[in-house]
Amino acid sequence: MNPLLHDLFTPADLAAALTDGLIREQTHPREPLAILNYTERAAYSHAWNPVTLACRGLVYHRETGQVLARPFGKFFNHGQAGAATIELTAPVHVTDKLDGSLGVLYPLPSGGWAVATRGSFASDQALHATAVLRRKYADFVPAAGLTILVEIVYPANRIVVDYGDVDDLLLLGAVRLADGAVLDADTVAGWPGPVVRTLVAASFAEALALPPRPNAEGVVVRCRLTGGMVKIKQDDYVLLHRIVTGLTERSVWQHLVDGKPLAELIEPLPDEFHDWARGVADRLQSTVEAQAVELREAYEQVVLELPEGFSRKEFALAVAARPDRAMMFSLLDGRDIRPRLLVAAKPDAITPSGRTFSEDEA
Repeated sequence: MNPLLHDLFTPADLAAALTDGLIREQTHPREPLAILNYTERAAYSHAWNPVTLACRGLVYHRETGQVLARPFGKFFNHGQAGAATIELTAPVHVTDKLDGSLGVLYPLPSGGWAVATRGSFASDQALHATAVLRRKYADFVPAAGLTILVEIVYPANRIVVDYGDVDDLLLLGAVRLADGAVLDADTVAGWPGPVVRTLVAASFAEALALPPRPNAEGVVVRCRLTGGMVKIKQDDYVLLHRIVTGLTERSVWQHLVDGKPLAELIEPLPDEFHDWARGVADRLQSTVEAQAVELREAYEQVVLELPEGFSRKEFALAVAARPDRAMMFSLLDGRDIRPRLLVAAKPDAITPSGRTFSEDEA
């Protein structure tokens, strides 16, 4: 018997996470199903708790509350806040960190199986993966009580790593619905498609010492004693991803100029870029605030030197020679000068690596 949603966390905790915008729920377009996924706000604010950690593509039946698919819980990069602690001597299982999209196989109440991505039944990747599943693996039926997890890889979904013309679902492993235990891919019976590569490392120390591989993202390490999982990404992949995603100081600046929440920019980025983007935003906003204070002080000094009840013409004559006279008039009219200061603070297109890349280099 599959667990119910309230077996994983209390209804009150889930309701609070939904109300606080830490969890997003999407309903299936045709079936009585819903999928729960943590939001960019949860990631941005590091609001990790049993609910947000578990809701990473969790599928349940809306009428019965039965959990139908349970993916890997949220796990982090080694060394990142929240990452599992693994002793150097602990035995581990190490697999290739694939550079596609996580696919979660789930049963349809009307019959058959489909694939969801982390937060959607109907994303481009989910629809593509479902088509692949039905075209190539229509006869595969997951064992009762297991959620099958795959990496969705196809040319149009390329991020950094080049998998050539591969268009397939690569088995990552499975999660036991009853208790969330992770099963290695090589223990999942009956999968007829490709399987993620396993790398040889007897201990966590050996996993950390694995050399970087060409055209690879990194590895996923799971402790065989505790079940704790971490990602270890290669430096060359991280750099390439920064270039490919076009993350620069200017893109952060443009997001702020457009008045959009920084969380929207950060959400799709790998975790290791979050602090960098926040730092750029904080620096820009601090610069703007400092300039606004200076201009306000200069404006007040101008006003102090004018006669009481001064006219607009008198004010214009007083600031005529000032290079910041436009800002002086904005302050005179009671307008917020910070948006204009932010526009003027446009930075160079510097990437997190500290270099400015041309389009040719990217």
